[in-house]
Amino acid sequence: MTERVGPSSSGDTHNDLSGTADIVVQSGRVLGGVHFHTASPKAASPPRQMPPAPTHFTGRAAELALLGALAEQSASAARRTVVISALAGAAGVGKTALALHWAHAVSDRFPDGDLYINLQGYDAGPPLSAHQALEQALVSLGVAPAEIPHGLDARVSLYRTLVNDRHMIIVLDNARDAAHVRPLLPGTSPSLVLVTSRSRLSGLVAREGIPRIVLDSLPPEEALELLGSVIGKQRVEREPAAAAELAAHCAHLPLALRIAAEQAAARPGLSLQALVAELGHGGTRLDALATYDGDETTAVREVFSWSYRHLPSPAARTFRLLGLFAGPDIGVTAAAALTGSTPSQAIRDLARLAGLHLLEAVGSDRYRFHDLLRDYAYERSTAEDAENDRHAALRRLFTWYLFTTESAGNVLGVRQGPAPFDAASDDRPDPALRLSFPSRETAADWCETEFPNLLATCRQAADIGEDVIAWQLPVALRSFFQLRRPTTDWVSAAEGALAAARRLGDRRAEAMVLRNLAAAHFYRGQYQENLRYNQEALEACRAIGEDEGWVLNSLGDSLVLAGRFEEAVECLRQALDAAERSQDDALAAHSLENIAPAYRALGRHEEAIAALREALDLFRDMGRTFGEGLVLDKLADLHLALGLFDEAMDFGAQALALHEEVGNRLGEATALGVLAQACTSTGRHRDAQAHLRRALAILEDLGHPDAAGVRERLPAPD
Repeated sequence: MTERVGPSSSGDTHNDLSGTADIVVQSGRVLGGVHFHTASPKAASPPRQMPPAPTHFTGRAAELALLGALAEQSASAARRTVVISALAGAAGVGKTALALHWAHAVSDRFPDGDLYINLQGYDAGPPLSAHQALEQALVSLGVAPAEIPHGLDARVSLYRTLVNDRHMIIVLDNARDAAHVRPLLPGTSPSLVLVTSRSRLSGLVAREGIPRIVLDSLPPEEALELLGSVIGKQRVEREPAAAAELAAHCAHLPLALRIAAEQAAARPGLSLQALVAELGHGGTRLDALATYDGDETTAVREVFSWSYRHLPSPAARTFRLLGLFAGPDIGVTAAAALTGSTPSQAIRDLARLAGLHLLEAVGSDRYRFHDLLRDYAYERSTAEDAENDRHAALRRLFTWYLFTTESAGNVLGVRQGPAPFDAASDDRPDPALRLSFPSRETAADWCETEFPNLLATCRQAADIGEDVIAWQLPVALRSFFQLRRPTTDWVSAAEGALAAARRLGDRRAEAMVLRNLAAAHFYRGQYQENLRYNQEALEACRAIGEDEGWVLNSLGDSLVLAGRFEEAVECLRQALDAAERSQDDALAAHSLENIAPAYRALGRHEEAIAALREALDLFRDMGRTFGEGLVLDKLADLHLALGLFDEAMDFGAQALALHEEVGNRLGEATALGVLAQACTSTGRHRDAQAHLRRALAILEDLGHPDAAGVRERLPAPD
């Protein structure tokens, strides 16, 4: 602050500093001390983010009572988390409505406020990441954006610290899976969390012990009550049979019931029986889902047509053909294969469709439909495109998926036996559409991204009579199934492939598919089925004079698992003879790897170790890391049985590192189990438990039956 006095000055005080009066002292002449005062910060109001409670909420008495009981139990428990989960895929069942209705009803019990976060797990756009959700929560809890940590772990720690002593209700809506939710669960807190999801969230139930409520469609009486709350109880009572038929037509699903009720409410003179007849005509969701506002009809189909009819011809054709594919989304290159265009043209068409909200962008180069838009696109294609054009489009797409999957499988480096088809086939996609995979990681990531589409292709190819693709694609997927997805999906895909091969009457294809189906059961721990399908594969090979070496190797492994060790040795010796005849080092290595456990069970330990050493050398010479890891697992387990714990630990650690390198998740769990046993045998119980917990997390994520056995080896939680 300065005082300026001059010829034109009247002695006024001039402020040379910027700011407001509450932070700047202004004085012409200062006498005595100067004191700066700032206002005391106001206490932040508790966040109140809950959306409005749903209107016409009806029923769910049993679920509401269970929620109340769970809340009472959680008041004194260390872990206070309530999970609401609908059956998978049950959109519109009222999960969010139930959560919001109950949260509003008990909000006075949570004086520190409420948080609501839509995780967007099943929305049209990409899910909200845990990183983004935590930022949203921290801002709501009063953290300045500039003070929010960048790292996920740091955000989780700060979030849990802030809610530790608060009595809040937190609604995490529309979660994708358990991993989506875990970072947002308080550690220990009097807060209560409600999670809604189309997933069953089995991981949270199994690992965190969180109770789950599964919602289904409303019971018939509650569905009628919902109709009556919108259109009037008297109207329902006048036509009880028609009202019940209307509710059944809506599958007692709250979302559909509300739409139908709003139609009836907008047309009070229309009988419910007439409405039932109107909604039932045509048999499609588009026919049923129409709402009325005064005299103007706003049918969903009509709204879609407003955008569709203004599309240029290439984009309109792309829209229609996309509706033919049963997969949940599609990438740019796949769309180009479907439409027979170039990637650059596909990008233009997809972007145009997304710009008109006829398609949703999910990531930089992926798109998907809303279900109703898919119905509309399919409807337009069947009306405007010739049947042979529709079939040709799907065949182009399915062939592209087949060859790209085969290419990825070759990079993953797990294949056992001959290729499922001729890679030089004239059906190969245009070179402009071929993808290259510079590493195992990129190949596995592509398969992971496309996995739902690949499963859809397996099913749809069979549906349209493309049985060659229907049996080849699951076999081409074997490497990925083994590494990342040894789940029931593998069994289902292989069963479909077997049906396709048999429809074709192709015994060579049948033999190959039977081996794949046997492997799928092996990786699920279903050893009787594994043995049966390998025996059928051997019969198929012998019927057509096909080389039996690889089938004998698989059958020998099955016999080991069945405890028929002498038979296993004989079978695997025949496989080794076949490998020598064909100079197939990969077959020799796997046969040696599989014969070793039979030798071990027969007490022939030196022969077992020699076989494994020879197999290890072969795999290393071929650069087959996957097989090398399998051999090291068996060396670790054998040395453990011999009481050579240091050697077992060394082999187990090597195996684990190789499994992690190639992404062999079940192999990781196996190696961790051996390491846990070795640690237990040497008194390192804490390390053993750490290994078991890692193995359990993998097995639970895969839905593998061996998870139960690992869980039993862990101490009960405190």
